[in-house]
Amino acid sequence: MKSDEQFLNHSLKQLRIRQFWTQKGHSVSFAFYFRYFLTVVICSPFWVGLLLHFIVVIKDDLDVDLSGDVSVLTSIVGVHFMSISIVWKHKEISDLFDALTAPTEFGKPDDFEKNVRKLNLYSKSYDFYCLTGVFVYIFIKHREIPHCLRNNEEKGLQEICGLLTPTWTPFDMNFNRFPYRQFLLTMQTISVFVLICGGAVISFTTFEIASVIVLKMKHLRKLLRSVFDDPKDMVWWRNLDHCIRYHRHIISLQELFDMQFKYPNGSYVVVVGVVIAGLANQYMKENNFGAIIHLGGWVFSFFICCHAGQILLTESMKIPSAVYNSKWYKVPVDLQKIVLMIITRAQQPMELHAAPIGVMSHELFITLVKTSTSYFALLRQTT
Repeated sequence: MKSDEQFLNHSLKQLRIRQFWTQKGHSVSFAFYFRYFLTVVICSPFWVGLLLHFIVVIKDDLDVDLSGDVSVLTSIVGVHFMSISIVWKHKEISDLFDALTAPTEFGKPDDFEKNVRKLNLYSKSYDFYCLTGVFVYIFIKHREIPHCLRNNEEKGLQEICGLLTPTWTPFDMNFNRFPYRQFLLTMQTISVFVLICGGAVISFTTFEIASVIVLKMKHLRKLLRSVFDDPKDMVWWRNLDHCIRYHRHIISLQELFDMQFKYPNGSYVVVVGVVIAGLANQYMKENNFGAIIHLGGWVFSFFICCHAGQILLTESMKIPSAVYNSKWYKVPVDLQKIVLMIITRAQQPMELHAAPIGVMSHELFITLVKTSTSYFALLRQTT
């Protein structure tokens, strides 16, 4: 099988690069956890310097906008929780991936490889957007260095210019000189690639898993519509039993998916409103195009997670209609009773939760956008 036809091929490759996932053929071991811990430590100066900047600005009452600090610090908290959840539950999530792609008695959904190729292409495109956004942000910050230096001189500030995020260090040296600024920028770029872009990969993985489960639902609906097409009653029983077991298999996959991803989704929902509001306020105050790139990435990332929950919900509610559209009226009453039981069970929607907030859906996305608007209004008044 070609690499672009392998489920989650690109996403898992990106997670491995960031040490959030084991290397191919390797099991979970102490070395894996150690590499992840080492990665977190290497990236810690990024958020520690930002946190110190936030504290110093408030303590000294400096004339510096903190919208960017708030949004990035909040996003770092959410992304760390997401990555820890993925690493901690690596075995369970790996079992889910295997179950989604392992050969089964139920056959393979139509155009499975074609859809997997599309998902890998979408994953690559989103990853390209994230990486491009980082370098565009660097370019914008580089062009703002003269303005930043003038602002330091006029307001008596000691901001380090040209960095991705504001940073304060306890060392008494001029970090606006070569090579100190370049060193800090390199450290920040690596940290953003690992943490922020890594969080984007995790969120897109949610959509990829949901899409494959939906493919199985569509396959099940196709089988249900034709379950009584054969004139032989023995075939009716066999087909119906096959569909019932297939439905149970899909339900078990969805429940495993929900169990492993509900807490990462919950942390995402908690932080995303503050992040979006902070980035929007940063753009309004600084007219910073880089903030728009960052904002677009977060909005799309959150929408794709909500869309993953929505397609699970919508497609699962189409199963009763598929059963009803079969030739159930031609079968004996005892079979019709079983059909009624299938319809009753299928009316329970398959949901992807964001513990403890609610269910991932388009409705939740709209609610969070409204919440972000309220946060944005509050930030505009207080900053």
